[in-house]
Amino acid sequence: MGIRSWSQTGYSYHHNTTAPTSLTTSFQAFEVTQDTTNNTNSNLFPDSGHIETIEFDFTVKGDATKVTMYLARDSNGNCALTSGTGTGTEELLTAGTGTTASGVFIVRQDYNYDDSVANIKQGSIYVMAKVDDATGSPKANIRVNWRR
Repeated sequence: MGIRSWSQTGYSYHHNTTAPTSLTTSFQAFEVTQDTTNNTNSNLFPDSGHIETIEFDFTVKGDATKVTMYLARDSNGNCALTSGTGTGTEELLTAGTGTTASGVFIVRQDYNYDDSVANIKQGSIYVMAKVDDATGSPKANIRVNWRR
């Protein structure tokens, strides 16, 4: 087994004011890409690399206590990269100050862009996410951390 060496680390981003803006109790596609308007440090999602983690930074938690998600190549959520297509993986939210909270998913998986997939967009990846209780319109910034 060789030593991994990364030439670049970074993250791609979905801001809570970009549609869809609130999480609901049904899966929705949150496009994660470069957003220099809301986060100048964000980057386009690379064509190939290694996905480390996915962060949910809830700016409004509402009554949600857990977030469920899976990662997909396409905006319809049909070509999953992580387990749980249609069911997802759950994470309990860690309460922050006031109405904020967070949840982190460890992924640690390689990724390669595949233009044969329908509804795929170069430079983007899709986080399919929902919450257990949408009362209070929960909103989150989402970061996908990657290496290449």
